[in-house]
Amino acid sequence: MSEEKLDLVVVGCGAGGLATALQFLQSAPGGRVVVLERTTKAKRGGNTVWTGSFFRLDEDGNPAPDFTDRMTELSKGKTDTSIIERLAQLARPTIEWLGHNGVATKSDITYFLTSKGPRLMPAGGGAAIVETLSARIEELGGVIEYGVTAQDLIQDSEGTVIGIETSDDQGRSRKIFARTVVLASGGFEGSADLLDRHLGDRGHELSPIAPGGRSNQGEGIEMGVRAGADVDGQFDRFHGEPVDARTRAAEALVMVYPYGILVDHHAKRFVDEGSDTPDNTFEAVAYKIWRDADQFAYVIADQKLMRHSIARAVLTDREPETAPTLDALARRLDIDPEQLAATVDAYNAASTPGPLDVTVLDGIATEGLEPPKSNWARPLDEPPFVAWPVTCAITFTFGGLKTNAKAQVLRADGQPIDGLYAVGEVAGIYHHKYPGATSVLRALAFGREAGRFAAQRLSNPITSASAH
Repeated sequence: MSEEKLDLVVVGCGAGGLATALQFLQSAPGGRVVVLERTTKAKRGGNTVWTGSFFRLDEDGNPAPDFTDRMTELSKGKTDTSIIERLAQLARPTIEWLGHNGVATKSDITYFLTSKGPRLMPAGGGAAIVETLSARIEELGGVIEYGVTAQDLIQDSEGTVIGIETSDDQGRSRKIFARTVVLASGGFEGSADLLDRHLGDRGHELSPIAPGGRSNQGEGIEMGVRAGADVDGQFDRFHGEPVDARTRAAEALVMVYPYGILVDHHAKRFVDEGSDTPDNTFEAVAYKIWRDADQFAYVIADQKLMRHSIARAVLTDREPETAPTLDALARRLDIDPEQLAATVDAYNAASTPGPLDVTVLDGIATEGLEPPKSNWARPLDEPPFVAWPVTCAITFTFGGLKTNAKAQVLRADGQPIDGLYAVGEVAGIYHHKYPGATSVLRALAFGREAGRFAAQRLSNPITSASAH
């Protein structure tokens, strides 16, 4: 088992880890930093590299008007307000920093048909963040090591974190001593065992929405807890999205469910498809597909939907299943034709005829139907009929290590564990519902914070002799 000494070791090569390492090198030129990535270079970047990485910010980089209120409201007040407020303060400087380091941003439309305007995002999405920041780190003398997995934290007799134990893809063990350790290794959506532990015995049925999520095995959370860390975030909830069940393509989103009906494999409705705009409901709908529909459902619609331009709301590489009659459609889907006909008949009887406007909450609700449909309740009566089989894909988990607004990992008594920081999904802040377009932003913003604080710690060098 070899030993080495560094100023900073970062676990994870996504947005949070790369922001940490780059900011550290800019704050402490010549500092010795290594980023550990469990995958190959070709597969690096975790979830970041696969995401479009929308930011909940205006075009100038300032937080959207509802930024802090929305984060507080969706967590039912459980997310630390100091973290929310600090994120809002850091938002514009973070976007400016991205630009200075070669990651341009642009305004683009989201995949929600009800979106009132464009949202800020990196040109090139999350992949641009990973590629550009990785190159900048190496230009400044930082090192990214691939095929290396963090196993455990090393602490001295006082509980200060002074390094990390690792193993590589050849099974070789190392101890890496460092003045600061930053965990940026994602949540536990890639671990079937941890999903079952925290979500129940059907947790393992959830597949990551993109290949990068499979690398997020939860070791960062587990090793932090072993080191005395408290936890935060809701461990039995996650950010999920409805995706096409027929494809293996990443992020094959199907966001048109509010404009038709959702039925389970018994051909029965199980959710209010139009309770709000899709950007406010897709996570809850995906969760119910997993929890209430045995992880498989069907969006059923007709030509009132298909006359609209829906390409940005349907990202699958497969065309919808199409049939001239409901009976034929049910047979294509291998669900009970009689039950589907009964479900659609009941829905149509409770609906209001008229044109379908997919761009606004229209207030057109069903009458006397259970579950109700609160908006877009137009009859399905214009063949040919279409369907998308959908399942719930997990994007990331909510539970993680408890941190403060400085990204320090906290003990149960609220005191920081000296030498240990956590950024991104390994740090648990979300409860109940995810406030969209905040995940990559908070990874970048608090990654920079951790990098700055790591640079400030260099005046107190560490030795391996005090390790145990």
